[in-house]
Amino acid sequence: MNAAILGGLLAILVIFVFLRNFWFTLTIALSIPVSIIATFFLMGQAGISLNIMSLGGIALATGLLVDNGIVVLENISRYRGQGEGRIKAAIHGASEVGGAVIAATLTTIAVFLPLAFVEGVAGQLFRDQALTVAFALAVSLAVAVTLIPMMASTAGRRTAQAKSRSSRFGRWFSGRFDLFRRFQQRRS
Repeated sequence: MNAAILGGLLAILVIFVFLRNFWFTLTIALSIPVSIIATFFLMGQAGISLNIMSLGGIALATGLLVDNGIVVLENISRYRGQGEGRIKAAIHGASEVGGAVIAATLTTIAVFLPLAFVEGVAGQLFRDQALTVAFALAVSLAVAVTLIPMMASTAGRRTAQAKSRSSRFGRWFSGRFDLFRRFQQRRS
């Protein structure tokens, strides 16, 4: 459990270092718990309990969870950098890399899923881990093509009320700063 939490926090820190955008980092950071909670649901439906192997699968999948989201988010960011609006950039960015993200995720699931059907002691040992990783990857794919573009389309959006409130504060702060500056000039 501690390894999964520490892995998630380190993943968020690395994402922030490379993206250098608080909102995009927050978007990816929110996708991790959403994916893990949905994975717990699927594990419960499959009759998988929380044990060392299933928790190991979650810890292993935590790093993989953000891969799809980063690919989609980076492409959306590229469209935003080209001057497209938030919503159009989210639609074009997600749809352009959607096929590649689906193919990459299904390839990784194809590696882990057969381990769940191995016979004998090895099958009993790795079944929970293999299914947990497969569930987590499937959920991360769904999050990457739905939640990430939705959150990216709201990045930087401010309501008219928030704009007027911030401009009122800016005028108030600017007026106080001008008073302070004039006071300092008189003293010198």
